[in-house]
Amino acid sequence: MRVIICLDDNNGMLFNNRRQSRDRVLISDIIENLKGEKLCLNEFSLPLFSEYEEHIQVCSAPEKGKLFFLENLDLSGFSKDLREVTVYRWNRAYPADFTCQLDFSSYEMVNETEFRGSSHDKITKLVYVKG
Repeated sequence: MRVIICLDDNNGMLFNNRRQSRDRVLISDIIENLKGEKLCLNEFSLPLFSEYEEHIQVCSAPEKGKLFFLENLDLSGFSKDLREVTVYRWNRAYPADFTCQLDFSSYEMVNETEFRGSSHDKITKLVYVKG
């Protein structure tokens, strides 16, 4: 299983059941890197990808063999099946009451890139694989 998440500097994901931020360039980067694969996401994330309906599939939770964009689910419950995690870092600390609890110590970072987003001067993309 592979997932994509967005985190702030404190691993925050949501505040008051709302995403901390959104960025058009980040969404475009995700779509550009699908390589013909469908991106799974739940109803909560659907508005972010409204322009890309042909590239997405609505799923309730991550499934083996699929790529899932995750914003509002506790990732630690899926950790035994995770083989790759792509993290987009906002490089800011936002208020958060829902954080990523995944222990990254069993993963190896295999790629790091930075780009300028539409709402953030710097977004860092980190790709981790299970070691």
